[in-house]
This record gives sequence, C-alpha cells and structure tokens, in this order.
Amino acid sequence: MEKLRDLKPNIAFHLLLNVVVVLFITGASYYHTPLVGFKDTAIYFVHLCALQTTLAGLLYFLSLQRWVFKIGFSVLFMIYAGFAFWAYSQDISVTPGLIQAVIETKPDIAADLITWPFVLFYLFVIVVLYFLLKLYRTIHPTNGFRWFLIPALGCIALFFYLEQKRPGSLKNRLPYNVVQGMVAYFEKPTLQLNTVIERATKETDSLKVVFVLGETVRADHLGLNGYERETTPLLSEARNLISFTNLFTSNTYTGSSVPQILTDEPLSEEHKKDVYTSVYSVAAAAGVQTKWIGNQTLEKSFEPIVFTNESVELIDAYKSEFSFRKALDEALLPSLDAALKQSEISLTTLHMMGSHWYYENRYTDNFRRYTPVIDSKYVPSLTRQQMINSYDNTILYLDFFLAGVIERLKQEDVPTAMIYVSDHGELLGEDGKYLHAQTGAALENPGYIIWFSESYKEKYPEVVSSFSEAKNQALTTDTIFYSLLEILRVQHPYLPKF
Repeated sequence: MEKLRDLKPNIAFHLLLNVVVVLFITGASYYHTPLVGFKDTAIYFVHLCALQTTLAGLLYFLSLQRWVFKIGFSVLFMIYAGFAFWAYSQDISVTPGLIQAVIETKPDIAADLITWPFVLFYLFVIVVLYFLLKLYRTIHPTNGFRWFLIPALGCIALFFYLEQKRPGSLKNRLPYNVVQGMVAYFEKPTLQLNTVIERATKETDSLKVVFVLGETVRADHLGLNGYERETTPLLSEARNLISFTNLFTSNTYTGSSVPQILTDEPLSEEHKKDVYTSVYSVAAAAGVQTKWIGNQTLEKSFEPIVFTNESVELIDAYKSEFSFRKALDEALLPSLDAALKQSEISLTTLHMMGSHWYYENRYTDNFRRYTPVIDSKYVPSLTRQQMINSYDNTILYLDFFLAGVIERLKQEDVPTAMIYVSDHGELLGEDGKYLHAQTGAALENPGYIIWFSESYKEKYPEVVSSFSEAKNQALTTDTIFYSLLEILRVQHPYLPKF
C-alpha cells in the first residue's frame, strides 16, 4: 500500500483542480448572492464547499484514466465555463429556456454574443486548462486508489443526501443546473390539453381584457382588504374596482398553481380528469386575439398552456427568479402598449415576477417606504419585521404596476377590464415559517382584483354587479377560468349561460 507521502502530488493536484473549478464554474452561482456579516457569508461558504465536495468525487473518478480526463474534463470545463461567464457577468440563470436558446439559436444570432470580454475570459480559461493538464501529466492518477475510493464515493453520495434533505439546493446551481435544464428541455410535457374547441362564440367585437397573473401576493397584505398599512394607495382611488378577500387555493407553488388557474382543472382531486382545456384555446376559438407577455421563466407544467396563445413574448427571458439582476415588472408595460393596438377584441396576459423572493429585487428605491429592509438572502439572519417591510414594499410596487395597467385601459375607445390574481400567497413568519411551497392560511389566500372601465360597466352592468356581489364570498381559484371567459363575453356549451 502506498505511503501517505507518496500521495502528496495527487492530493495537491486534486486540491488545485477543485479550486480551479470553484473559481471558473461553481463560484458563479454564489457571486451575486447578497450577504451581510460573517455569519451569512460563512453559511454560504459552507454551502459552496458542500456543493464542490459532491463534485470532487466525480472529478476524482474522471481523473483515473488519462485520455478520459484530458478529453472529457477539457470539454466539460470549457462548456461549463461558458455558462459561468454569463452567470458572473449578467447573473443569467441556467434554465430549460436558456438550454433551448443555446441549442436552437441560429449561428448569426449567437455570433452577436461573442464580445471582447467573452473572448478574453475564454483565452484565460484555455491558459488555465493548459497548465492544469500539464500538471496532470506529472502525477500517477491511480496512485492511492484504495485510499481515495471510499471518500470519493462518499462525496458523490453527499449530493443525494443533501438533495433529499433540501430538494433543489444543489441542482439549481452550476454545474448541476445545466444537466437539470437539459433533462427538462428534452422531456415531453405531461399535461394533456384539449385542442379541439367547438362552438365557442363571443358576444362582442370590441372589448379588451388584460389578465395580470401575479406572484406570491397574499390578500391580507393589500390595503384594499383592510391591511393596517396602506400598501395600495393608487388602487384604493380607482372606481369600479373589486378586491376579493376570500379566494382559496391549495396549490402553494407556481408549478402547480398556474396550470390550474389557466385551465378548467379543478382543485378537488375527486373531480380531476385526464384532459384539460386552456382558457386561451376557448377565447381564440371565439375570435379573441390572445397574447402572453411574461417576466417569468416558463415551467414545464404550464408552458404548453402558454403556447396556446396566438403569440408569446418573454421579457428578460434568460434570467429566472434566482437571478439578482432580473428585470422589474414594469418592463412588461411597453409590450402591453403594443399589444393593445393590435386588435379591438383581445385577451392579453401579463405574467409578473411580483413579490417572489428575493424581495429587494422586485421594486425600485422609491418604493422602499417601510424600513429596515432585508439585506441578506440568508433568511435566519433576518428579523421578521425586515421580511415584512421588504414584502410590503413589493406590494406598493404592485399597486403602481396595476394602476399603470388601468390607466392604459382607460385610454382605450372600447370597453376594457383588468383581472389580477396571484398564483398563491406567502408566509411571513407565521409559526416560524417563511416563503411558500408549504402549507398555511396566508399561502392559500392569494390576492384577487378585478377592475372595469366605465364603458364596460355601462354595457355589461349585470357582469359588474355579479362580481361585486361575490366580493366577500368563499371562492376557489377554479373560478378564474370561468370568470375570464365571462368578462370576455365568450360563450361555450359547457360554460354557464350569461
């Protein structure tokens, strides 16, 4: 058996190898993370070390055969370094949408991304790789195999252990998110949609409806609903606006809530079926122009529904909620302006980032009314008041955004309406819990608002009256599908008669 001193060159090489991988790949996933103080930094440093430890085992087995390492590692290092460059420089998130863009983008468009910083970065990568391979030639890769086998397997096993404890904590970071994105890209959607919509009709040829699909907004933090803070000063002044206080959903994360909202899928398990109908398919079959304008990455669960729209536009498409440079929701408004000009009868959907964590990324400085705000991504280091303050500031920004949508609709010459619903709520310290994808009353009571123009109210007073009467009734998100079609004045045999 080799003595420990004989293994020093191998140990030194693998330590250097892992440091290089941290600097050029895995570290990019942590570079933009906001942290304050030693404790926060230490926690995320430990997280980075854990991530890199899981890779260390893979790198060890990759290094055992010379040609496999020289070719395999070199190719992987160059590919992942390319993703890391954009993560470092633009905080771009590796998602199935980004993988799709990488695979399907035309060469002439891709060439526009080749900038001097990118070229210089890659030249540096090549130089580092050259010296790393040169050092690799000086060691005997299989030396100490009996010493390193069990630790290497343990490193790999750590990945599965940590993912089981906290799903996504490693898979959402480089390099694992590239693999996850590719798997999701090549998997076929499982949602079965009804593509044949018969006998759908519309009552009018002049009506514009904007459907705002929000994110992580709980009804009880809206000033409209009696919240102690005036978080909706602009909406509170709007006429013909109805805010529903008692909407329920059991789906507390986007991947499950959005497809249920956008189709006739019921919340109740006992009424589930195999095939569902997109609200956009029914509207389009009746002659309504449909357009999706989104500021969120499309998830596998609802992407097929989104593409039942006649046109789809994604704002800041290559940055997800994990990015700390994600575009603000007001970037959706110029596209809304263009969409409103295209047809006299339309349904335009705006999919917001809304109040999704990290809250401080969701609004501009002039909406920072409530302080102190959060200053770290590490939730345990924050006070509950910081969390609530930052969250309420996102609601102030939502108020500004929705008021802007309403002002645009007021300028139209045809009847108009706006429907806003959040996919779910958010936990803000109740029972010591935060964020979403859990259980809790605040999570299951999302914000739900409808506004009608004066001309809509004059033409369809019975519609406005029926929604006003339901303001405080117990509703579920099952109602959104039917409410959208009712407001659009679209009729279908399985829908309630007007």
